Amino acid sequence: MPNPTARDLAEPVTPLAPGISCAEVFDRLLDEGDLLNIPVVENGRPVGLVSRQDFLLVYVRMFGREIYGRQCITALMNANPVIVDAWMSCEDINTKLFSAPESSPLQGFIVEENGRYLGLGSAATLMRVTADIVMARAEELERQRRRAEAANESKTQFLAGMSHELRTPLNAIIGFADLMRLQLLGPLEPPRYLDYVQDIHHSGVHLLRMINELLDMAKIEAGHVDLHEDVIDLREIGAEVLRMLRQSIETARVKLNVVMPSALPLISADEQHVRRVLVNLLSNAIKFTPAGGAITLRARELDNGGLEFCVCDTGIGIPEDKLDKVLEPFEQVENSFTRTRAGTGLGLPLTKAMVEAHGGTLKLESRFGQGTTVCVSLPAERMIRPESIDAA
Repeated sequence: MPNPTARDLAEPVTPLAPGISCAEVFDRLLDEGDLLNIPVVENGRPVGLVSRQDFLLVYVRMFGREIYGRQCITALMNANPVIVDAWMSCEDINTKLFSAPESSPLQGFIVEENGRYLGLGSAATLMRVTADIVMARAEELERQRRRAEAANESKTQFLAGMSHELRTPLNAIIGFADLMRLQLLGPLEPPRYLDYVQDIHHSGVHLLRMINELLDMAKIEAGHVDLHEDVIDLREIGAEVLRMLRQSIETARVKLNVVMPSALPLISADEQHVRRVLVNLLSNAIKFTPAGGAITLRARELDNGGLEFCVCDTGIGIPEDKLDKVLEPFEQVENSFTRTRAGTGLGLPLTKAMVEAHGGTLKLESRFGQGTTVCVSLPAERMIRPESIDAA
């Protein structure tokens, strides 16, 4: 409610008619203990207001002395008032006051210390103090939010800067290692050096891949996701990615199934992003599927006109309590003591961010010890069908 008006504050209190008797008003005030004021309305127009406090004071002054003047106050007192300990917090007092079955919050509460009377608290004071507490907490939460945003921005800038600084020398290392690995300037002596150079090149490429993931994540967190859209064929990109990963699939000794109908529509999307999404999903499936397992890449049109492609595996799966975590940056199912597979923990978060940049969604389902299915859905507006191409 951004701009509340008097209409938003109006409570539907049943009004009084000008001709009603004071005895009837008195009875109503007794029946409705929380009612502070009652409007007096004639023919739909307000003509006055009855205040509980003023009415009862006058009423008692006029008639009360004759009836109760000689009786003890116990005849009229509330025998079950709200009594609180001196050290009870305002939040607890508020809860107790408004949950007391036989007491009205308007009556306030009695404060005792070590079982002895200390003072009287009013609902109005409690509400004011509680409001101050809520405001102070809100201000503190806002300060913490600003600090967290500033820290996150600093982290993003640091990652982006460091990634650039590291990539320059690392590219040189990879380039020179590749030059030596290919022995373009002559054979390496002794031959054992060739094994070392192979390891240097492999480690450098792996490190560069991790740095690129960090840089991409920093860009996404900073809101810099640039899409270079083109008309692409998912079948062609899928075939290309499978060729890229053929050696990894053979090394992992897993079975690959591909289910892609020939009539899939073309897609308006960033080709590099879609390729990266498929590489990440298939690489994860290969990494976490034991030898002898199976991986399936399938795609289909959705009833809403969109397109879905999924990567299913029979791998180690993800525990149910970790499903949300693996979609967060730097989160991994294995901890630092049990990790058996390398990685930054950015594959799925990056994939999810790239899918969402296209207006799509990523859905993750898994059963621990049985396998994982990751499905990417792209909206209908990104589909390009033959009739739309002909019309253009």
